This record gives sequence, structure tokens and C-alpha cells, in this order.
Amino acid sequence: MTDQIRPVLSVHKALVVGIANDQSIAYGCAKAFRAAGADLAVTWLNEKARPHVEPLARELQAPITAALDVAAPGEMETVFELVREQWGRLDILVHSIAFAPKQDLQGGLLDCSAEGFAKAMDISCHSFVRMAKLAAPLMTEGGTMFAVSYYGTGQTGWCPTTMSWGRSRRRWKRLAGTWHMNSGRVASASTRFRRVP
Repeated sequence: MTDQIRPVLSVHKALVVGIANDQSIAYGCAKAFRAAGADLAVTWLNEKARPHVEPLARELQAPITAALDVAAPGEMETVFELVREQWGRLDILVHSIAFAPKQDLQGGLLDCSAEGFAKAMDISCHSFVRMAKLAAPLMTEGGTMFAVSYYGTGQTGWCPTTMSWGRSRRRWKRLAGTWHMNSGRVASASTRFRRVP
């Protein structure tokens, strides 16, 4: 028996959003897609993150790399335009980003500001809707859109500092379920972290 992965994704084009370093869930996804033969497009959040992500993109032989801050006007459109220009299509989209302002992670949900909650919802959830709107026209032969969630969304009792972020991701999981019924192209994957004593 061999451990070699069959190239079942050869000729497939995958955009992976959310790699911050070699411990990122998004990096694990990208590495698995590449091992299965997919061509990758990889993004980093900003210039501070670039030195951590660019070497990983080179290791993954990603022909498309770019900055992508979903809160910055026009950056998302620029990334999808690069995909359209270089590949002409897209088969896989991975959304593995989430954010909540630091001050809104310090207390419980009742201490979360309206602005912080709205920002967490926009970056963690609605950015996927905006990405999907740009990705769908490129998925001319069908495709799959993944949104990575976090098991802590249902476990905030032991992880109180993720309450506002966890709640926004829980809303995302509900949205993904509704969208899946309508489009057939959306998958929500949850990651599970164990409490360390």
C-alpha cells in the first residue's frame, strides 16, 4: 500500500484565502489540494503577513499570489480578476478567514460593541457571500466553495474570549446550510480544537 495521493484534482484551479503561516488551516487545505494536483492561487492579508505567506506560496508552486484584505475596497475584485486573466475559470474556493476587534474579544457577548459585532460579521461571514458572487461566474464547469468554520462556535462556555467571533461564525454555518440548498456549491467545514489542561 502506498501513501501517495492520486492526482484527482489535476487541471483544477483552487483559490485559497486565509493562509497566515504554516500552521493555518488554509495552508493545510492548500497543501492537500496541491498534493492532489490542483493549481493554486494564494492570498495574504497585508504586507505584514506577506513574508510569512509568500514562501509557502512558492513551496506550493502557486502561480497566482496577491494581497487580499476583504475589508479593503477593490482588493477582492483584483484577486478574482487575476484568476480570470490567468486561468479563465475557477473550480475551488476556500474561505478560511475570521476576525473580531481585540477589544470585543476581551469580555462576554454582552460586552461586545455593535461596531465590533458588525465588523466580525462582515469579515467572518459576509465576505464569503461577496467572494461567492465573484467566484460563481468563473465556475463555468461547476465547482465547490468551502467556508472553514470553528468548533468553538458552539463551545463558547470554555472559550469566553471568542464569543462575538464564535457567534458570527455560527451565523455563517446557518447561512451556508441555506445557501447549499439553493446553489449546491457551498460546503461548510468545521475544525475542532481540544482544550489543553
